[in-house]
Amino acid sequence: MSSWPRKIEALKRLLSEIGSLWPAPSTRLAGYAEDGPYHCEDCIYLKKDEKGNPVRTTGGRGLCNQEVMKADPQVQHDSDSNALVNIERGCCEFVDPPKAKK
Repeated sequence: MSSWPRKIEALKRLLSEIGSLWPAPSTRLAGYAEDGPYHCEDCIYLKKDEKGNPVRTTGGRGLCNQEVMKADPQVQHDSDSNALVNIERGCCEFVDPPKAKK
């Protein structure tokens, strides 16, 4: 989505003017935390293998390719800039659950 870079820059400007939007302990930019009611395992941005299972790093973290998470400096990233997330406990403000199959 080509508009993400513009949205991210606008969000960064807003945060520099007014401070954090998300409640602590969430990260400032993406609102990522590991204690909320939603979870990365419920999101379309969590990378999955060919069988539909979450791709896990050697440390057991998941890989998130949501653009704001990839740009969040408070989130750890892999060498491909994917955000490293807690699959069962993590979530950001940009969670997008998969659509139910009809």
